[in-house]
Amino acid sequence: MESLHWINSQITRTQNSLYMLNLQLEDKRRELERLALAQSNLQDRQEEFRQHTSWCTTPELTDNTWAGHLADQYQQWRENNLKKSYVDLYNHQLAETIEQLNNKIREIKQSIIDIRMDLTAQNHTLDDLYGKQRRELMN
Repeated sequence: MESLHWINSQITRTQNSLYMLNLQLEDKRRELERLALAQSNLQDRQEEFRQHTSWCTTPELTDNTWAGHLADQYQQWRENNLKKSYVDLYNHQLAETIEQLNNKIREIKQSIIDIRMDLTAQNHTLDDLYGKQRRELMN
């Protein structure tokens, strides 16, 4: 049988491991919460961008406001360049960022699962060590 001193040192080591795992778990939970909030905010902004696409081509140019060749060129620029860039912003750039956040969120959720499994294993180890400690004290 192991010595009581060795068992006590293993209990202390396991308790320290549990403490560190709990700190890691709390950090991951906070990070997950922060990223989920950022994801939600970005999705809201993406929808706002989508809803306001028409702002790129307003106000409409009429004969009363601005007419002629330069007005036509400007209107074409708004349609072909400005609006295209605006749509690209929410359809590609924001969508890509949201997807990166989704990937990071999945990664953190997996880390949380892994940490919980480690916590369970360490708790079982600690229970076994307490059992050994009791048996050693009874001898």
